[in-house]
Amino acid sequence: MSLRRVLQQGFQYLSQLFNHVSQRLLAQLDSKKRLWIVQVDEGGLKNQSFIVDEDNFQQPMDWMLKRHYSVTDVEKVNNMKCAQVVSVKLANAKHSLIRAK
Repeated sequence: MSLRRVLQQGFQYLSQLFNHVSQRLLAQLDSKKRLWIVQVDEGGLKNQSFIVDEDNFQQPMDWMLKRHYSVTDVEKVNNMKCAQVVSVKLANAKHSLIRAK
């Protein structure tokens, strides 16, 4: 077997291996569930924003339950479509949620 042929086969093997590994990594990195951008306005300079990735929680909407959202608010946010915005009042703050995915 010539050196050229061995190199071609090695290159093909490495190329297939790279494609397989990169596809697996991308699948793991891609969020499989929903994403929200949450902006909390407490008035004045006490505003905060964060991204919620549902993949990081045990159950759907678990992140809302941990922050003590009402059942009605959880249902409202659970039924959101992509790019939809919902605002809810929680304690003394206005929470604006945008469904990103």
